[in-house]
Amino acid sequence: MLDEYQIFEAKALGADIILLIAAILTPAEVRKLAKCAKDLGLNVLLEVHNREELDRSICDDLDAIGVNNRNLGDFSVSVQHSYDLVKHIPSRFLKISESGISDPKTIKELRTAGFDGFLIGENFMKEIDPGKAMKEFVSRI
Repeated sequence: MLDEYQIFEAKALGADIILLIAAILTPAEVRKLAKCAKDLGLNVLLEVHNREELDRSICDDLDAIGVNNRNLGDFSVSVQHSYDLVKHIPSRFLKISESGISDPKTIKELRTAGFDGFLIGENFMKEIDPGKAMKEFVSRI
C-alpha cells in the first residue's frame, strides 16, 4: 500500500488486512496508512527486513510485524534475519516470518524462536501441484 485510496479500495473489496512495507515507506507514511486502515477496521501487517526498518516504523496502529527474509535490494534470502529480529519485536505484535522457508523443520525452529505465523509462497509455486505440496508440507510440521 502506498496511498490511502488503496486502503479504501481494499476495504471495499473485502480485505481484512493490509501490508505496509517499511523499505518503501517513510515512518510518517507508515503511521498515516496504518491509522487509516485501523479507522476502517482493517488489520495492519508491517514488513521489515532489518533492525533499522523495525525501529523507525513501529507504531501503535500495527497488529503484526513480518520479517522478510528476502532482501528487496538484491533478492538474496536468509532466514537468519528472522532469528536476528524476533527478540526486538515487541510482544504486543503477532510475529510473522516471511520468505525463504522450504523445510517444515524451519517452521518448528521459528515457532520455538517466537514466531506466530509464516508466509511461504515461492516454495509451493515451484511445484507442479502447489496445493498438494502445501498439504504434504503441513503434514510434516
